This record gives sequence, C-alpha cells and structure tokens, in this order.
Amino acid sequence: MGISAASKGSLIGVFGGTFDPIHCGHLAIAEALMCALPLERILFVPAARPPHRIAPVASARNRLEMVRLALEGHPRFAVDEVEYGRVGPSYTADTLRALRARYHRPLALILGMDAFLGLPGWHRWRHLLGMAHLVIVTRPGFTEALPSWVRPRLATPAQLLTADHGLAVLVTTLERPESATALRQALRHGPAPPGWLPAGVLEYIERHGLYQGKG
Repeated sequence: MGISAASKGSLIGVFGGTFDPIHCGHLAIAEALMCALPLERILFVPAARPPHRIAPVASARNRLEMVRLALEGHPRFAVDEVEYGRVGPSYTADTLRALRARYHRPLALILGMDAFLGLPGWHRWRHLLGMAHLVIVTRPGFTEALPSWVRPRLATPAQLLTADHGLAVLVTTLERPESATALRQALRHGPAPPGWLPAGVLEYIERHGLYQGKG
C-alpha cells in the first residue's frame, strides 16, 4: 500500500546499524542530515541479528539500551525496536515494510557509502527502492563513480518530498574520528578516547563491563 499524498510533507529517516557501540559520530551524522534534508525525525534501528557481518560483541539488549541512552536530549531522534520482535536475521526489507505500516510516512533509508556500494548483496535489495528513498552519506573527497542503476534516481533534497519512494540523494558530511571498531579495541584494555561516547553510554559500558577483553 502506498503512502497518501497528504503524508508526503513528512519524511522519516531510518538509521540502521549494529551500534556496537553507538558513538558521537553517529549522532553527528544524524544532526547533519536533519539540517541537510527535509526530515521530520530520524529513527535509530539497532539490528537485532545483522545478516551481513559477524555477530556483534555486545548483546542485542545492551546495544538497544545504549542507543536509548545516546538519544536522550535529542527530541527529533527516536529508537525503534522493530527488529527485536522478529525471528531470524534482521533484513532491512522486512524492517522497512514494518515501519511503513507503523508510521504511514515516506521513509528515507540512511546508508554510508560502503554499505550503499554493497547493497546488491543484500536480501531482496531491489525491494528497498519500492519502500524508501536512499540517503547516501559520503565524506569529503569521495570520487568513486556511482553504480549505473542509481544515477537516474539522483535527486535534490527538496525532491524527496515529491515522491513516495525510489529517489536517492548524496549528502557529504565532515569526517569524524570515531569508529565502533576503534572504540571496542580501546575499551579492551582501558578507557575510551575522550569525547567519543555520549556520557550515558560510557557510564552504561563501565557499569556492565562491556567490551573488556573482547574485540
């Protein structure tokens, strides 16, 4: 079922990931997208069982709680637990279908460039274009040619409000130092780099002893 024309003035961003752990770089990207795009809000959707990578270090429940803590004080960000009630891998196609039925708004799926370039390897990846727009986040200096299938879909931010799904926009954001891999490595033997984690997330990690002695 399509989204009604009356809803097209409200676009919801969908920011999925393992968030193992969520860090200030994720929040900075989301803030930049709120400024660059006509988004009503951004939903952070932690993957319960990500199918495209090795199993996360922290449990699904711990990652969900860390996202919830990170979003405190950000009224236009929200966490959605859509992937936690399903059995099996957390496929994005299933997630977008559920979110469309829940929110009755056009959706914009947020992807980093690496994830976007790997999209043809995703489960039912072409179905994503029938359920959402694509927001492709690039860093300054990116010069790699985009795949031919996406070029006819490229649009301006304002054009996202003229269609229900199927368009793509490129948004360049400032490079950030944070990475979940580097954070896990640092936390194995000591503290996280200063300023990389929201205060509530850092406290949660320390209280539960997460990532200590783990990759």
